[in-house]
Amino acid sequence: MTENTPERPETAPAPAIPAPAARPAFPTMPSTAPPPPAAVPQRPARKRALIATAAVAVLLVGGGVTWWALADGDNAMSHVEVSGGKLTESENSLLDEGEECDDTDEFTYNDCDADTAYEFIYEITNKGDEPANYAVIVNGFDEDGDFVGQAFVSTTHLRPGKTDADTGEFDEYAELEGDHTLSDIDSVKVAHVERVALAN
Repeated sequence: MTENTPERPETAPAPAIPAPAARPAFPTMPSTAPPPPAAVPQRPARKRALIATAAVAVLLVGGGVTWWALADGDNAMSHVEVSGGKLTESENSLLDEGEECDDTDEFTYNDCDADTAYEFIYEITNKGDEPANYAVIVNGFDEDGDFVGQAFVSTTHLRPGKTDADTGEFDEYAELEGDHTLSDIDSVKVAHVERVALAN
């Protein structure tokens, strides 16, 4: 080994490696989760009570004239009276004046049959302060008090304090209960009165 070893060259400092450039941020995907619900402001109890009262008022107004008429109708039962009652027979109303009946023609109805009805007298008195229309249901009962059928009477624009009296009837077109006939009716009674007050 010789004393003359070659000298190492001085090492130069390593060149600085530049820092990598910052990568651009990737765009984020929108979240598919629904947003949290917004807080619902709590209404004071007084406002809730006011809203409930308003809802009830709307329902009552929605009933309109029908609700008002029925409410008034409860008091109108005393405005109507029915009385009397008898079974009647008359010539067939389908015949023209002076025409004689003929059961041998091609028509299916028997035009020699008399019209049968149970007639009664009714009186409607307007005991209110304004003109009114009345619609009345009258029930018929047999001698045992069993329901037989219904008849309807009405009057329009009846002035305060005035009375409309006329004859009402259960006719052969009335729907009767069970096997009853018109001759089974023994008494009549007012079942319901609807009174609609008018502005004038």
